[in-house]
Amino acid sequence: MKPPMLTQDELHMVKESILIPLMLYYIHSDIQKIHQAGLRLDLLLANGLEKVQDDILSEHYTVKQQLKERGIKVISQRQTDSGIEAEYLCRGYQHRMALLWDIVNTETLKKVSHYSGFQLTSG
Repeated sequence: MKPPMLTQDELHMVKESILIPLMLYYIHSDIQKIHQAGLRLDLLLANGLEKVQDDILSEHYTVKQQLKERGIKVISQRQTDSGIEAEYLCRGYQHRMALLWDIVNTETLKKVSHYSGFQLTSG
């Protein structure tokens, strides 16, 4: 019997569930660095990042709920020199996903850009 195919939407949700914890780590780390730098506007910058962090955390909760409803669960993930590798279960079958660091960085910038309202391009 063949493992069930995931829809594009489900694959996107799996990817998001892998990327979001890393994004949250990046944001948390940046907030700490802002406070340590002793900038005059550190409170303003940190509060902006904390709002983005809260929005992304809320999205993460929603994505995890949707995956659970569809019988999908990320069971492990690890960072390698080339990117992030994850294993997940989909309706009883095991699958794997690998994301290169270029993709991780691009997706992180796009999501933080979206939540902060800051455009990355001039177009």
